[in-house]
Amino acid sequence: MKRLCLALAMAVLLLLVAGVGTAAADTPELLTAEQLTGPAAGPVQQEATDAGDPVAAVPSPASLEQANGASSSGTAGNANGTKQDAEQAQGGPGIQAIAQSSKNEQDALALALTLQKGASNTNAPVTVGSKGGSGDVKQENTATSDATAGNLNLTGQKAEQEQSGDCKCKHDDGGTQVIGQAAENEQKAAALAKTVQEKPTNTNVSVRVLSPGNDGPVTQTNTASSSATAGNLNLTGQKAEQEQSGDCKCKGDGGTQLIAQSAESTQTAAAAAETVQVKPTNRNISVRVLSPGDDGPVTQTNTATSTAMAGNENLTKQDAEQEQAGSGFQAIGQSAENDQTATALAKTVQEKPSNTNISVRVLSPGNGGPVTQENTASSSAAAVNLNGTAQDADQEQGGRGCKCSGDGKQLIGQSATSEQDATALAATLQVKPSNTNTSIRVLSEGDDGPVTQTNTAASAAAAGNLNLTAQDAEQKQSGSGIQVIGQAAHNDQDATALAATFQLGASNESTPIRVLSKGDGGSVTQANTASSDATAGNVNWTEQDASQWQGGDDGKGRHGRKHDEPDCCGTGIQAIGQLATNDQDATAAALTVQTGIKRPCTCSGEPTFGNVNEPVRVESPGDDGSVSQSNTATSDADAFNLNATTQTARQFQSTPCRCWETFGIQAIGQLAESDQSAAAAAATFQLGASNLSAPVRTGGHARGHERE
Repeated sequence: MKRLCLALAMAVLLLLVAGVGTAAADTPELLTAEQLTGPAAGPVQQEATDAGDPVAAVPSPASLEQANGASSSGTAGNANGTKQDAEQAQGGPGIQAIAQSSKNEQDALALALTLQKGASNTNAPVTVGSKGGSGDVKQENTATSDATAGNLNLTGQKAEQEQSGDCKCKHDDGGTQVIGQAAENEQKAAALAKTVQEKPTNTNVSVRVLSPGNDGPVTQTNTASSSATAGNLNLTGQKAEQEQSGDCKCKGDGGTQLIAQSAESTQTAAAAAETVQVKPTNRNISVRVLSPGDDGPVTQTNTATSTAMAGNENLTKQDAEQEQAGSGFQAIGQSAENDQTATALAKTVQEKPSNTNISVRVLSPGNGGPVTQENTASSSAAAVNLNGTAQDADQEQGGRGCKCSGDGKQLIGQSATSEQDATALAATLQVKPSNTNTSIRVLSEGDDGPVTQTNTAASAAAAGNLNLTAQDAEQKQSGSGIQVIGQAAHNDQDATALAATFQLGASNESTPIRVLSKGDGGSVTQANTASSDATAGNVNWTEQDASQWQGGDDGKGRHGRKHDEPDCCGTGIQAIGQLATNDQDATAAALTVQTGIKRPCTCSGEPTFGNVNEPVRVESPGDDGSVSQSNTATSDADAFNLNATTQTARQFQSTPCRCWETFGIQAIGQLAESDQSAAAAAATFQLGASNLSAPVRTGGHARGHERE
């Protein structure tokens, strides 16, 4: 290896020195660039090229910007706002009926596709016998796709009924009040974004012969990205109020009050983002012959990213109130059903990204600038469902005090069902990313700048479900009737997150060569990183609250407490049943593979990858900088479930001592079932990783450098 590097250094020396004699007469033709088309932006862009090759006595120090951009954006959305409001007022004991129905169906589809093929930027300034500095050089090739699909539904239903409100119009016979509210919502949102960027190239070649001057900073970037977002939002509010013979003086016996509320929501959101970046290349070549000066900073980046986000949000509120002065029949039924599916898929493929920086100096003292080279491939997928359901039912019968006592019937039924599925998949494939920095100095004193080389492949997937259910029922009865409350809450949640990262054949190489060139070497940082992160979680929060008062009050609003000693004797029946079931499954899997590919020049047969630092010094005093080399592969998988269920039931029945001949019945049944499964699997494979630091010195004196 030492002989090979030394032979290479001498060959370069002879070649460059031999060309000095004719450099002044003949301009070296290092690169010929033909401008095919100008920069363009659009969904399809092929063979886009920017070329600048000024050959002048004094090159312009003005900055140069070259850019090829291709982008696509697709947006689809629906918005629905529905408001239903109904009021009825009746002085007699007639029939009142209100029916409200709202249906909404929304489909949103957004597609974005971008293809950028053969985009290139070329800058080739040649300076002969001319003093002066070079301006900034910025070269970019960008391809992006963005797709967004969303649906918004706002539904409000309100119904009010009032009967026999004035004693002058009193009727002893009870009327009938009926309210029915139904809201149905179905939403589908799909967003697809795909970006393909093939062989984007940025090339900057600077040649100086007998031309002192400093070089400006060089920034070269190839970027390909895709973003897909799909979301649904549903807000439903249902409110129903019934009032019948609200004053005891004009009470109507035997009335009937019925309220039924139904809210159904089905939401599906799917987002898929795919990015393919093939052979993105950045090249910066600086050649100096008898041209003192400093090199500017060099930044080279190849980036491929995919982001997919899918989410559903459903908020349902049901509110029902019944007030009856007589001993009639009251029934409230509330039903809320939620079905949500969110799927997010992100895939990124980055093949053979490369960054190359070559600096050649012959009899040209000067300092080298910092060099930063990065190849990054990443995928991110997030799928989230949120459901919030609130049910509130209040019934009051018989008014206040024993004067309005009765023996009516009160029934409240509340049912809330939620089913949520969230799936997030993120996959990243990075094949043969390479960073190469070569600095050759012949009779050229100066310090090298720091070198940072990084290859990164990462995948992150997150899937989550959140269900919040609150059921509240309250019954008040001054007589000895029947009170029944039934509350049922069912929750089913599945969250799956999968993240996979493959980094194959990643390499970083830094090979500075010095021949009769005094100076210090800069720090060298080389890293290959592959990581996967998967998180899946479910959260269910259920609260059930039921209260029943029977036997009247003391006329001051205090129901059924021992110290009240009301005049009424309660001999009714009170029953409360509460059921809460929960089923949660969370699965998270993370896989990371970091492995090498067999190199053509190796004889071991084992595929290797890693970091190589081989500085060569021939009669070149100076200190080497610190060296940090790392190969890192990590996987992280987290799966969790959280279920919080609270059931509260209260029953109060007035039984003072003087009512010893009477007795009531109170029954409470509470059942809570929870089934939870969490599985997390993480696997990491690191095969053939290697770090090589092999400094070669012939003559000269220097201190040792730090190695990590």
